Amino acid sequence: MPGYYVHSAVCNPVTRKNLSFVRGVEAPDILKKYFKLYGLPGAKEKYNDTLKTVDMPDFTELEERIQQKEIMGAGTGLHYGLSSQPDVLLCWNSLSTEEQKQPFYRGYVWHLLTDYKIYQVLDIDAKFVEFMEANKDKSQEEMVELKKQEVKKLHTDWDKTNQKIKDTYPEVWLTPEVEELGIVQFIKEGPLFYVDWEALKQTIDYLRSFDPLHGDMDAIIAEIIK
Repeated sequence: MPGYYVHSAVCNPVTRKNLSFVRGVEAPDILKKYFKLYGLPGAKEKYNDTLKTVDMPDFTELEERIQQKEIMGAGTGLHYGLSSQPDVLLCWNSLSTEEQKQPFYRGYVWHLLTDYKIYQVLDIDAKFVEFMEANKDKSQEEMVELKKQEVKKLHTDWDKTNQKIKDTYPEVWLTPEVEELGIVQFIKEGPLFYVDWEALKQTIDYLRSFDPLHGDMDAIIAEIIK
C-alpha cells in the first residue's frame, strides 16, 4: 500500500496545516500499526497520548474497526476492505452529517481515496497476479518463496518512491508520531518493479489539486472513483 510519505505528498499545503486532518490521513495505517505492536489497550494509550486532538473522536468510536480483519469486499477493518480496494463510499456514508464536517474524518476518507486511486492507476494487484500466473507450474514451496520475494520488491519500490517524493516535493514532511515508528525508509537507487514513478507523480499532482478539508466531499469522491 502507499506509505506515509505518499499520503503526506497528496495533501496540499493548506490541508497539511490542519493537525486533525493530518491525523485522520494517518489513522488507517498508524492505528493498524499501533494495534499490531501494542494490542488494543496499548493502541488506546498511544491514540490518547500521541494522536488525539480536541476535535478528534474518542478511541471507542474506532476500536471495533481496529480489531476487525481487513477482507476484500467485506468493508471491514480500518481500510473498509483491503487497502488496495477500500470501500470509500461505505466509509463516507456511514458518517453522520456532523462527522462529515470534521477534519479528522475528512482526512480519513482522503486516505482511503488516495489508496483507491493509486492502486487503480498503478494496477499493482494485476501485475502481481500476472507474475504468479506465469510461475504457476512451480512447486508450492517455490511459490511461497516467490510470493515473499515479490512482496519485498513492492515494499522496496515504495522506499525508492519515498526518496523520489522527497526530491520532488521538498515541502513534504513526516509527523513526529510517524518518525517515532522508524518504518519509513529511503532508497536512492535501483529500478522499480511494481510502481511506475511517472504515473505515481501524475497521480500525486492530480490529488493535490483537490481540497478535501473544505471542499464538497461528495463531488470529490465522485470525481476520483468514477
